[in-house]
Parts: sequence; C-alpha cells; structure tokens
Amino acid sequence: MDEEDRIVRPNAAEFGTDIFAELTGIHCEDHFELVRAWVSDGQVPEDASHTVADLTGDEVKARLHFRLAAHARRASLTDVADAHFDQAAELTPLDFTVVRAAMPLRGGNPFGEEFFDLYGAYKEAGSPYHGIPRTTA
Repeated sequence: MDEEDRIVRPNAAEFGTDIFAELTGIHCEDHFELVRAWVSDGQVPEDASHTVADLTGDEVKARLHFRLAAHARRASLTDVADAHFDQAAELTPLDFTVVRAAMPLRGGNPFGEEFFDLYGAYKEAGSPYHGIPRTTA
C-alpha cells in the first residue's frame, strides 16, 4: 500500500529472513533490493502490475469451514471441528492458509512430516499461490 492507501504491488511470497531459503530456494535479499529501491527512489517494482486472481468458490468455502472449525475447537466441539477441518482440506488440499494452519489445531506439527508432505504436493502442483509467483533462486 502506498501513502494514498492504494495497492501498489500485490502480495508476494517473500520472507523477511532467509530462514526458509534452504527449503524454498528464495532468498530475502532480492526482495529487500526491490523494497529499498521503492522506498528510497520511488521505483515501483516491475511485477507490481501482476494481477492476482480472486479466490475460487471452493477457496472461499474452505476458509469459512476453517473458521467454523476453529470456533468449534475453542468451544471444545472436537467432532464438529474435525468435520469442518476435513471439509476445508477436501476443498483446497494444497492451501497453506487452510491445511497447514489446521495442523497445530488438530494436534499435528506444522513443521513436521505432515508439513513436508503438503509442501511436496504443493511444489509438484506448480506452487499455486495467490500473489506474485516466485521461482527458486
């Protein structure tokens, strides 16, 4: 967002550190260079015009199921929560916002084997992401 509250550049899959660089092959310094040029020189990154597709109907439904599941989990309605987590994952099996976020809520390890299985399937599917796509360095 710029000073006028306009979206100048859509979301991108960069991290503020290189903590995930070994896994993703994406280093933060390239992103930092773009940000520095934008802040110091007003140079808007070339990828700022990238169009981000709207969420699909299934993605919207999955997020709603996730929210219902989280609410049910807080209310100790475990069976209800699990059913909604399952429905969310069925609708969007590669969506980190839904599937990975549910892992610790369901007693899983978001950095364990389940995560690496998800990440492998995500990479195999071409790394579908709502934002500026990144390729490994």
